[in-house]
Amino acid sequence: MINDLIGIAEKAARLIVDRATNVQVISHTDADGISSAAIICTALFRCHIPFQASFVNCLEKSILRKISSTDADTVILCDMGSGQPEIVKQIEKLVVILDHHKPVGEHNCMHVNPHNVGLDGSFELSASGVAYFVARLMGPNTDLSGLAILGALGDKQSMSGANQFIVEEAISCGAVEVNCGLMLEDGDLHTVLANTIEPYFEFTEDEAKLDEFLSKLSLSGDISSLDSDSVRKLASALVLTLLKRGCIEAVDAVVGEKYHLKNEIICDANKFVSIVNTCGKIEQSGIGLSLCLRDKTELQHATRLDMENRRSLINTLKIAEQNMCEKKYIRYVKLSNISGTGIVAGITTRYLFPDKPFITVNSTSDMVKVSGRGTRKLVSQGLDLATVIKSAAEAVGGTGGGHNIASGASIPNGREEEFITIVDQLIGEQLGSVL
Repeated sequence: MINDLIGIAEKAARLIVDRATNVQVISHTDADGISSAAIICTALFRCHIPFQASFVNCLEKSILRKISSTDADTVILCDMGSGQPEIVKQIEKLVVILDHHKPVGEHNCMHVNPHNVGLDGSFELSASGVAYFVARLMGPNTDLSGLAILGALGDKQSMSGANQFIVEEAISCGAVEVNCGLMLEDGDLHTVLANTIEPYFEFTEDEAKLDEFLSKLSLSGDISSLDSDSVRKLASALVLTLLKRGCIEAVDAVVGEKYHLKNEIICDANKFVSIVNTCGKIEQSGIGLSLCLRDKTELQHATRLDMENRRSLINTLKIAEQNMCEKKYIRYVKLSNISGTGIVAGITTRYLFPDKPFITVNSTSDMVKVSGRGTRKLVSQGLDLATVIKSAAEAVGGTGGGHNIASGASIPNGREEEFITIVDQLIGEQLGSVL
């Protein structure tokens, strides 16, 4: 299957190098989308092919005007396009799709997607990985493998299948170093735990609970200064906290493989993911791209924005917990004008309530944004959020799609309750025998 993917990636690489003279790269705004754009933009730069990059939340018809107004003869869609063949067909230029979402319909362009060769794009290869498979065949670009890992981590993927191929290549070329241990960022223990959202604990930004937790362990000071016994004690206590909530899949956020990106300006992959995701969420994807292009100019600014965003997200998560609603087969929350709709859904499902799929409904003045998240266990039992969210959104006059484990939609204002009811019914059809 990987050899089949390499074969398609080689065709895409040759097409870009041989025919593209001016490229418009359009990508998604999360860490996977931004790192995908960085990989392909770097490869284009090294091939002396002019390009421009832009970022959008989703591929909509309005994007067609932007595409037609440029001098580009080639459009590369990163982390999008596979589910919108009706829009892609209207692009009157050479189109290359580098995506990992489940394909819908027929495509009449160069389409590189793991699903087309029997790989699971939800878990085994992200869009940045797809971009990397193409970039490595456009020239000597194996140094970009760290960015492919960055995108996979951003999408909470496992390092198996094609992702494992990338990791092995990254280690071989010296782009990445992998160590097993505590996954927390370095810094003062109290400060780190008070502001962490990956992993997220019930004592995050709750001074009384956090003080009680650390007091019982008799731990303080900088994480890097803890001896091995203290690290083991801390790791065991954090893991136990998650297991008590049934968050088995979240344990790897505490202890696991830690990736050091030796070619990037931020070596800690988890910290880099957080910063790049923040840039996308606050509509500063260009800053995230510049970091992935190894430009340090905005590093301090981006780091500050990330900390501010974390505190805002933690506040939103606390509000979400207080306003939680539950139906037979799902949990959901209805909020207004928040940022990080997907992050709220993802963190809630992963760290707080993993037994049912979770839906975040975020009303804005223009539309209602929806994010749904599940767990790998639920997917193994039959959950397919991509199908559910797409069907429910279309039933109320909106659009949606994504992965079986994570999906999103935009629906009209005033149709939220109807949408939630349909989602609950459809998930009941998928998981009714196990929930």
